[in-house]
Amino acid sequence: MKKRPSLYWLIAMIITAIIIVFNIFACFKGFCDFYSEKIYGRIADLIGRIMSIFPFALGEILMYAGAMLFLFLVILAILFIFLRKKNMFRRFAVGYFKMILILFLIILMSYTFNWIIPFRSSLLGIRNHSQREYSAEELRTVRNYMVEQININSELVLRDKDGNIILMDKDTAYNEVTEAMQGISDRYTRLKGYYPKAKPALCSDFLEWMWIGGYTYPYTMEITYNKYTDKLYFPVLLAHEESHHKGYYQENEANFLSFVSCVESDNYYLRYAAYLDMYSFFQDEYCNCLRTVYSDEEIKHILDKEPKICKQAWDDLAYASHKANEAYENEKHPMDSLTNVAKDIADEGWSMQEEVLSGNYYDDVVGLVLEYYEGILY
Repeated sequence: MKKRPSLYWLIAMIITAIIIVFNIFACFKGFCDFYSEKIYGRIADLIGRIMSIFPFALGEILMYAGAMLFLFLVILAILFIFLRKKNMFRRFAVGYFKMILILFLIILMSYTFNWIIPFRSSLLGIRNHSQREYSAEELRTVRNYMVEQININSELVLRDKDGNIILMDKDTAYNEVTEAMQGISDRYTRLKGYYPKAKPALCSDFLEWMWIGGYTYPYTMEITYNKYTDKLYFPVLLAHEESHHKGYYQENEANFLSFVSCVESDNYYLRYAAYLDMYSFFQDEYCNCLRTVYSDEEIKHILDKEPKICKQAWDDLAYASHKANEAYENEKHPMDSLTNVAKDIADEGWSMQEEVLSGNYYDDVVGLVLEYYEGILY
């Protein structure tokens, strides 16, 4: 009589089959779009609400626990070579290996449903979305419009008696960003529903050294942020990470939704923050476009004639950065000897991410914003 698989292996095989089947489905854009629009949001809302019970990022704690479990797995695997004949050790080791395997399968299954499928859906949820090539003049038009809006909003934001911008606290930013993103959910329907509050990352030191503003944990549907992020950039960062949480996992679409939600907000501070952030992308792209035709000397002459960001805006950026640095300096950083290591790892990570996300990287937001302004500015 053929021996039946144990309950453990039966569960492992079922989870493996689910992973394989749904990763095959993830190869079909139509399925990914349907899942992201009709199913993913319900999962994100449910898990987001459950995780909001915890004042800390459970996903981050689980990440550290997973690292420790993996390290112990390596040690155990080495010991197994020498101690495999000892029955008690062998039983313990086999049990541990089986536990790690089932945990790995569960995490892979959660990533399949919470990240892989929505990641492979159509950009911005628009089927057969295609972008045309935009001219240098169109690029210049939007770049100059952003300069104009930065200068206008610099006069509208609230200031203290010394003329410094009053930086928005993070709780207010959450409320304003949530309202702003729900305000465009008629066009980008995944933005409907519950918005979890972002939680400060325990590893903010490392995020700061690696130039990372925030991170979304797909397996717990939590959003974490680098607590040293300056408050003038924070609303843009928060909207970006909330976009990921809502299933817009490509970096250019998250940047785009962050920009659009903030600039269409009634809040001057959000609009100011968004234009300041997006200006850097357009300034770089405009300069890159000019370099294909002109010399550096000619480019400098051209830029001298273009509208410029006012001194007040540059002062606001410097003030927000100063306050963020002040917050960092006021705390102890016992692991700052790892700063250079973290930066080296970050450089490799950013380069690898740019290769993987080619065409949908952060700076690829420029094409989406140009498309957004088509029929408005040109």
